[in-house]
Amino acid sequence: MIMRAIRPDKVIPMIQKIVKKQPELGKEYLTPPQSDLSALYADSKNNAAIIIVISPGADPMSEIDAFSAARKIAVKSLSLGRGQAKKAVDAIREAQAIPAKAGTMGTWVVLQNCHLAPSFMPQLDALIEEIKYDE
Repeated sequence: MIMRAIRPDKVIPMIQKIVKKQPELGKEYLTPPQSDLSALYADSKNNAAIIIVISPGADPMSEIDAFSAARKIAVKSLSLGRGQAKKAVDAIREAQAIPAKAGTMGTWVVLQNCHLAPSFMPQLDALIEEIKYDE
């Protein structure tokens, strides 16, 4: 608490230093894991959302675009915020309504900045609940 009051800019580096020195924790607790879209995809289902929480400045879209292109999956990306909920619902409904075109594996809808639309999350949850599982 004293460090926070005197030097708020040093709180995070101080906590990192403490975590590094702890034998039961260590450096691996400070390094974020690399995302492995292949493993995530293999473990996923069509009726379950994949949620990727990122830190400021990180943007996984280039990795998602490359991964989906290699598997012939179309991607529709939307940044949530004011007035975007209807567009998100429309994109999800469109992806559900259009069966996979010849030579493709369907469509992914990527919703970015979900923290800007907390009131939309119950509606998104309901949409996901409606999706029938493809075996």
